[in-house]
Amino acid sequence: MRWQQSLCWFLLVASVGGCASPKIGYDFDRHVHWSDYHTYAWIPGAQESTGDKRLDNSLIDVRIRTAIDAQLRSKGYTSTVSETPEFLVAYHIGMKDMMKGSSTQNYIGDRAHGTYTTLSDIQPYKEGTLLIDIVDVASKQVVWQASALAEVQEGLTPTERDKRINSIVRAMLSHFPPK
Repeated sequence: MRWQQSLCWFLLVASVGGCASPKIGYDFDRHVHWSDYHTYAWIPGAQESTGDKRLDNSLIDVRIRTAIDAQLRSKGYTSTVSETPEFLVAYHIGMKDMMKGSSTQNYIGDRAHGTYTTLSDIQPYKEGTLLIDIVDVASKQVVWQASALAEVQEGLTPTERDKRINSIVRAMLSHFPPK
């Protein structure tokens, strides 16, 4: 019985620790000639509203745009406002209130008489999603998209928020351009 309890605690700690790193996914149009892309611009207009005041603010907008710009520049792309770019960039964010939990069942008694007890631990958390779209200017079609899903870490300092967003965007754009 003792080893089973240890195993349950280990699995709980491992699963909670696994939530800290984002889950990254991406997709792309296989027919695009990525070597034709050199310049980009942001999709014109204001960032789309999510209706969630936690997300609809200029602090988050600037952090995400700065992180995306930095990653694209590090890959040799140039941002332009005066000439027509080859591709446009957009992002979308969302956040959901979620619950995670675990339970442990123990048997108390002997073989003939006993009872099971269940201990449950339910914790609320927030799950955030970030999507980055690359849109071909000529076709006006999304040709590349990445998504990140991660637990939102509340209570971070502004510097920690910058590092977290930069890290997630770097992981997402590590798949751009596709190889």
